[in-house]
Amino acid sequence: MKKLILMPFVFMLFCCSSTKKAADQKPADVKKQQQTALYQILSESAYQGKETKSYEVIKDKASLEKLYEAINDTQVPKIDFSKEKVVALFMGQRNTGGHAIKVKNVTEKGGKIYVDVEETSPGSGDIVTMALTNPFTIVKINSTKEILFQ
Repeated sequence: MKKLILMPFVFMLFCCSSTKKAADQKPADVKKQQQTALYQILSESAYQGKETKSYEVIKDKASLEKLYEAINDTQVPKIDFSKEKVVALFMGQRNTGGHAIKVKNVTEKGGKIYVDVEETSPGSGDIVTMALTNPFTIVKINSTKEILFQ
């Protein structure tokens, strides 16, 4: 009888220990952000982007406000344009879901900032949403150097 009473307490002891370890782990997104101090993702979505493909470098507050108005977002981030720039990547209009445009990497070489752009599209057998999409990503670059896209 004593063994039956002790079993739930022992079980709880081990359960609490494993929960604590899981809470100490950082999400993958946080780890990735810490590793890439040169840029930070501000906004990304499959909808509300521009209808044509374009890459834009935003260098002032007025242009940033106009950009966020174009994507129907009222929460414009605060950017110190004396130290930072903003890059907006628009994939253009697509006839299905499953498309995305992202920053793969940002590097600094020879006094210039290189932004590696990655576009993904669904495979021929993938099941996707049958809707018009306009994927975009907006990224803050922690530099005022010239920005080139790759």
